[in-house]
Amino acid sequence: MTSSPNKKITDPVPPEPPIESVYEPLIGADPQRLQEVKDHILSSGDLPTLPVIALEVSRLAANPLSGMSEIVRIIRNDPPLTAKILRVANSAFYGMPRRIESLNMALVVLGMRELNNLVTCITILKAFPPSPGGHEFDRNAFWEHSAGCGEISRVIATRLHLRLHGVEFTAGLLHDVGKIILEQNFHAEFLKALNVATAENFSSIEAEQQVLGVDHAEIGAWLAERWSLPASIVEAIRFHHQPFISPDHPSLTAVVRLADLFTKALLESGKRARLHEELVRDPAWDVLARQNPEIVSLDVVRFAEELEDNMERAREFIRLATD
Repeated sequence: MTSSPNKKITDPVPPEPPIESVYEPLIGADPQRLQEVKDHILSSGDLPTLPVIALEVSRLAANPLSGMSEIVRIIRNDPPLTAKILRVANSAFYGMPRRIESLNMALVVLGMRELNNLVTCITILKAFPPSPGGHEFDRNAFWEHSAGCGEISRVIATRLHLRLHGVEFTAGLLHDVGKIILEQNFHAEFLKALNVATAENFSSIEAEQQVLGVDHAEIGAWLAERWSLPASIVEAIRFHHQPFISPDHPSLTAVVRLADLFTKALLESGKRARLHEELVRDPAWDVLARQNPEIVSLDVVRFAEELEDNMERAREFIRLATD
């Protein structure tokens, strides 16, 4: 059984009021070209679907009338998934003071939403497992960056007291998932876009638009919609390079964008020296500053140093979730 792109899961994050912006949006994909790319990807027959178990857990987690026993019963039908959940729950990623011995205990300690996020992330990682790659696109490095972005999104949301209901980790983890789809289906063109981005100092979506006529943000959001992920996550994926045009969830989208920049700085030492300058002139900084003025007083350099431990936790998550 496959997931239905039309089945909607209740979104835990309520829409925000629209924001005014002075920034110019980048040109989006031509609708006809976008449809051609989607058709090509679908015809390849290797587009992963989200397992039914993940969809069922999402549906139950979104229903306040659901019982814990229902969720536990569904997850127990997948012993490898159960084992991974318990491994991650007992790791430094969560840092629990006592050992979690069962799914029931994991549900009590982590909560229904967090367990749902964990199921979603583990099942998606199974669909796109880390693997060594060439110099141009290494999937191990890709997931290291993605998990770092997810973990740092969580830290930023906590620091700014944003109520994002845990979806920030999943949104951060999946923000670049469209890159894998493009690399799998348009390998040569995608690698050319990477080279163009480096040679011309373009952003990745600018280079992809030039070479492919579409970009990873649009394709990633399309995939998230097919997986019936919450609208807030879909929107964060679609607009993470342009949070100022995120219509309903600009805070989440801006958090993912800043986490993306922090993660790049932590993984690429050459970017650290310019991190503060890059952050404060990024539209995401402005989006969050309008609703959270305290971000202006954030010591970016010290905060980046504090995030080193979070990057280690992100690496641990990937290792445990994919073993």
